[in-house]
Amino acid sequence: MRTPFLRPMAALLKDILARLDAAYPFAWAVPEDRVGLQVGHPENPVEVILAALEVSEPVVAEAQAKKAQLLLTHHPLLYQPLGEVREDRGAGRLLAAVLRAGLALVACHTNLDVAPAGVNDYLARLLKLEEVELLSPVSGDPLHKLAVFVPVGYEDRVREALFDDRVGVIGRYSHCSFAGRGQGTYLPLQGAQPFRGEVASLTRAEESRLEVLVPESRVLAALDRLKASHPYEEVAYDLYPLKNSGSPLGFGRLGRLSPPLDFTRVVAWVKEVFGVSGVRVWGPAPARVERVAVLGGSGGDFISTAREKGAQLYITGEVRHHQVNLGDLKDFAILEVGHFSSEAVFIPEWVRQLNLLFQENGLKVQVHGAQTEAPPFACL
Repeated sequence: MRTPFLRPMAALLKDILARLDAAYPFAWAVPEDRVGLQVGHPENPVEVILAALEVSEPVVAEAQAKKAQLLLTHHPLLYQPLGEVREDRGAGRLLAAVLRAGLALVACHTNLDVAPAGVNDYLARLLKLEEVELLSPVSGDPLHKLAVFVPVGYEDRVREALFDDRVGVIGRYSHCSFAGRGQGTYLPLQGAQPFRGEVASLTRAEESRLEVLVPESRVLAALDRLKASHPYEEVAYDLYPLKNSGSPLGFGRLGRLSPPLDFTRVVAWVKEVFGVSGVRVWGPAPARVERVAVLGGSGGDFISTAREKGAQLYITGEVRHHQVNLGDLKDFAILEVGHFSSEAVFIPEWVRQLNLLFQENGLKVQVHGAQTEAPPFACL
């Protein structure tokens, strides 16, 4: 995103939440998920963020060492309701550690899984899949039309502030807008500081009506950028909900390896990509692999979807025994790389995205990736 008219400013936790909600909307999470602010006060200042897969005692200690005010995780700490907060047990012990460290805690879970450029998009890129599509679509991001009235000569300034990777995008075309000329009138009242004209005097201004498409998840951020870049003291705009389908969202990705590879080479490639020494293989190995499905984390519920969509190989973090019907695995295999390993590879990319997100939105925040995380078990 480009927001050249915003000057860097100190960030509050609520500012961080607003930018996260624009990039990975919390409304995209599945209904039973627990995302967003879990610990902390929205008005607290934030200068340093530690991004991690999940909360652990080493991660909390690392956040303290880096003088972070916010711990941003993929897995929510508070997922199941707590009946008690005991410091000698599991979640209670970790929650107490977060509170004692003075950390805020925010989670981006399934909203990050389904997001464009989120976990699963990145896994498809790592695996160098081509012709990538959603494995299991769940919904879309509804579109709105933003119409704003801009003095002639300022159209490009406002356009450039509004456009980002999803605002003003139609299919494979970005920077899409429409402008039509007309005449606006206004009479500044006492106390106004008009861009043109005088207080108590009717002004006629040559203006353009500028229109762009904005996904619902980007509306608030787009309006912030509009007001920061517009020359008028009071910005006149209209926002219309549309029936056009927005960007599709969904779990997992499905794509093609080019050229196709034999199974043993694919296994070696997967182990290299995810940094693991071994994988669990379910089903008979296909001789050649071209169509590949991938889903980070727990992917057992999507096995049938991957097979029915023509995948020869399904790569995921973990599956449970009862989710696999070996009789259905003809010319189809599952590679289980481990829940942790299937998602931890995204953390460095997430840190890169977050630093760019906050920088381009004028927030003076540094994001670091946790270095103390490790798989919860070892294979001997």
